[in-house]
Amino acid sequence: MASAPSKGSPRVASFKARFISTILLWGVVVAVFLSGALWGLVALVAAFTLLGSFEYLVLTREAPGKECRRWALIVGAGFLGMLVTQALNDPDSLRGADFLPEMAGVLAVTIGSFVLRLRFPIEGDDSVRAIALALLGFVYIPILFGGFIIRLVLLPPSVESGFWLVLLVVLVAKFTDMGAYLVGTLIGRHKAIPHISPAKSWEGYIGSLFFAQGGAFAIHALSGPRLDWLGVHHVAVLGLLVALAAMAGDLAESILKRSLQVKDSGQLLPGIGGILDLIDSLCFSLPVAYFYLLLVRL
Repeated sequence: MASAPSKGSPRVASFKARFISTILLWGVVVAVFLSGALWGLVALVAAFTLLGSFEYLVLTREAPGKECRRWALIVGAGFLGMLVTQALNDPDSLRGADFLPEMAGVLAVTIGSFVLRLRFPIEGDDSVRAIALALLGFVYIPILFGGFIIRLVLLPPSVESGFWLVLLVVLVAKFTDMGAYLVGTLIGRHKAIPHISPAKSWEGYIGSLFFAQGGAFAIHALSGPRLDWLGVHHVAVLGLLVALAAMAGDLAESILKRSLQVKDSGQLLPGIGGILDLIDSLCFSLPVAYFYLLLVRL
């Protein structure tokens, strides 16, 4: 008969570290949320975005074209600064479908990366990979995470409503992760995509959809009049879309890590890993939520 894990076992230590990291992170998020200060949210987003971009730089250190990815990091910091300035001084400029900062950033990274590779000899596809990885790093973190969380908080009629909307998307994404893990652990039998994420099961994914709906409607109910403009049917659709996008985002980071042969994106968050391990599901769910609400014109 197998004995129960001792208090000093690696599994217990990992759970304890993850629990403490999660409590601290949610403490910071709740503090920013309760403050209602837009500057607090954009400062937190900027910090996570820059840390995630540095992690990406470290993760891809063995790939060709470090200079291109460093340039992309500089452009990403400039893009983030531009977006934060607009959010605090001219929020109306970020409420429409004008993506001029994002387009300018993509152009700057593309042109700059090609120029930087001019001094290197052509060796296979090294230059193409260097430019592609630089663009991926800029789009994946500064745009999909940093840019869209700032745009999403400014999309509703008021910043207060925007805070609740962002909380809804974040909670649904995290409930999706949690539901997939809990249901998959309890009753998971059929592996979903074993060549990318061996632990994920179809039962876990199906169960996570129910967790996502529960999280979406819980936040909608707790928000009171702040999310009245978001009808019940839109809450249900958002819950489904965000859940599916969160699953894809989690798998996308698994592709990145397996391609680079690493277990975690970093060690900044004990028990969790790195910033990219934390925001992976949000990188896809934030833009999906944004474009859904933009298209239905609520």
